[in-house]
Amino acid sequence: MSKLAQNPIFKFFSSLKLTVTCLGLLFILTWCGTIFQIDQGLYLAQKQIFHSFWFLMFGFLPFPGAQLVLWIFFLNLVCVTLTRFIHYRFKKIGILIIHFGILTYFVGAFVTLTITKETFLQLLEGEGANVSTFYNEWELSIWQSTQSSKNVTAIDAYTFHPKTAYRIDENFSIEVKSYYSNSKAFTITQSPEHFDYVNASGIQSLVKVANIKEPEKNMPSGQFIIHPNGGQDIPVLLYGGEAKPTTLSIANNSYNFQLRRKRHVLPFVVTLKNFTREMHPGTEIPRTFKSLITVTSDAGTREVLISMNKPFRYKDYTFYQASYSIDTLGREYSTLAVVKNAGRLLPYISCFVTLAGLLVHFLGRILSLRKNK
Repeated sequence: MSKLAQNPIFKFFSSLKLTVTCLGLLFILTWCGTIFQIDQGLYLAQKQIFHSFWFLMFGFLPFPGAQLVLWIFFLNLVCVTLTRFIHYRFKKIGILIIHFGILTYFVGAFVTLTITKETFLQLLEGEGANVSTFYNEWELSIWQSTQSSKNVTAIDAYTFHPKTAYRIDENFSIEVKSYYSNSKAFTITQSPEHFDYVNASGIQSLVKVANIKEPEKNMPSGQFIIHPNGGQDIPVLLYGGEAKPTTLSIANNSYNFQLRRKRHVLPFVVTLKNFTREMHPGTEIPRTFKSLITVTSDAGTREVLISMNKPFRYKDYTFYQASYSIDTLGREYSTLAVVKNAGRLLPYISCFVTLAGLLVHFLGRILSLRKNK
């Protein structure tokens, strides 16, 4: 036996008992996530159980989260694979290939978890854009508009904590007084601590409410204090449901402030040429709807038709026909789900490698049995 195999840490992580324990914990976590999402929704179930290192089961019992269990399971597979290398035999090559296939799947899952971006693009016929919008991630956007350009400073709302201050430029900084991930807004103040908040919609009061199961329906808000250099502080209230920004004059410059969903810049321009929908006969229920788009990049222009069951893949992006909407003027908007996943091929590679390992292993077993007859 090699020195590596005798190492107590290596022996622990290559143990078959650890493998069985991880599989058992994953079974329990899958059951917990299924039950949890009934009341809390899929997003919170993923965040608290599957994306966490630990959580409180039943609200009081500390329990390992799926991410911790999967990291231990990954180390277990690495150690077992190294053991197969050390004690390599040609007749075991199928098992070795299977281990590599499973490890590739773990790598693909990690890439998907960490770098995948899920956004959407809402377009009117004839309209083009190279910026998509996140479903449930928000930012504070501050910009100055000129005739030729628009320089935007965006602060991720995930970093907001009371009394946290951000220096915007040489003219002012902005401090977070409070921030709610979901709230209701009122034009009449309901707080004994009165401030004359500046707001484009006349909102003067915010009430924090519980988060909704569907996170994209949560409407955040915040109270901010702007500290101009050498000037009087300006209390500003921003609400995610506002369509227009709050505009202020600071140091003889006009600044716009808006709490909005985060933006993702696409490396190409998507233009909606035509949107069509077909209804079931005699009903207002859509049977199908599809979008004819053009994608313009440095490589040229490409025309593509996207329908409900026919997505479009371009580079690391996949476009799905998600929904549509009609405004008060009767104009039809097409909503495309945009998913960026650089590791989308890794699960397929993992499946093929694992399948190849299984075929090699079973063919080897069959040949061995025939030889021994």
